[in-house]
Formats: sequence, C-alpha cells, structure tokens
Amino acid sequence: MYMEKNGYVITKNNGVMAGAEAKESEIVREISSKEELEELIERIPFIQTIQAPNSKVRKSFYQTAMEKYDDLEWVSIIKSVHLRMAEGRYEQFEVDYLKKARKFLYGEISVQFGIPFEGVEKFLNETIEKQLKEF
Repeated sequence: MYMEKNGYVITKNNGVMAGAEAKESEIVREISSKEELEELIERIPFIQTIQAPNSKVRKSFYQTAMEKYDDLEWVSIIKSVHLRMAEGRYEQFEVDYLKKARKFLYGEISVQFGIPFEGVEKFLNETIEKQLKEF
C-alpha cells in the first residue's frame, strides 16, 4: 500500500502520525481530508450512539467500531460514552475506548484544521452549537 510520506496517516496503535515516521506495517490509511471532516462535523448531532444490552456486548461493539478505523465510528463511540458518563452508567473500559477514539479523531481534526489537540473538543462544541443555531 503506497502512502504519501509527507502526509499524515492513521496507524493501528498510535493514531495520527506523519507518514515518514510511521512503520509501513502499522499504517491503516491516510487521514481524512479537511472537506471530509467538515462534512462529518456537520453530521455529528445526527450520528447514532451505540446501544447494547450489557457490558460484554457493548465492549464488543466498541472494539468492532475501533477496528474499522473510521471517523464516523469514532464519533459514535465518543457520543455513546459521553452520554453514559452523563447518566452515571459507564464502566472504566468505556473511558478507555473514549480516550482511544478521541486520540484518532481529534488527531485528524487537529492536523487538518491547524488546531492544537487540546483545543479540538472546544472547537467541535462551538462549531456544532453554531450549526444547530443556524439550523
């Protein structure tokens, strides 16, 4: 699989990395374009959360979603865990999946929008709030 060495890529374990720094065997795909991420951000309020009857199934769903290395799946995990945390019904493994999904998604957004990683959540909240007001 050819990857542009100057661009950024998604790696299996480390999230977003410069293509030149990533091991070829670890590379999953190039990061999403800014346009793809803008479209994703517009869709965030409408992306469904992951529903599961119990912890074992929920953990399996999260794992399957992470293995797809897909922005939409990461949003779904982040929304699901945030909701469960707000309701006080979460388990530690969910926090771990939340951190991993953020690492991947926020890493892409940070690179494509030129925002420090720590500022991505604020950027998303403000962007989504503005979009919903305009809607």
